[in-house]
Amino acid sequence: MLTPYEPVCSLRSSGGTILAVPKSRVKCKGDRAFAIRALLLWNDLPEEIRLADSVSSFKSLLKTHFYRLAFM
Repeated sequence: MLTPYEPVCSLRSSGGTILAVPKSRVKCKGDRAFAIRALLLWNDLPEEIRLADSVSSFKSLLKTHFYRLAFM
């Protein structure tokens, strides 16, 4: 289940689309689990990509982001 991150105090990032990452019990294998890794990757994306209006614009922005990471 996806739960939005709600900080204890008011932060600039509190209005974003950041998801809460559950703590894993096993450090070496738990942090590589899909349920945790997917949320960490989502939170690492720029906010422009996370706030895309449609699936097609999300895919386009994501491809551009990965291209810039790889070749620039």
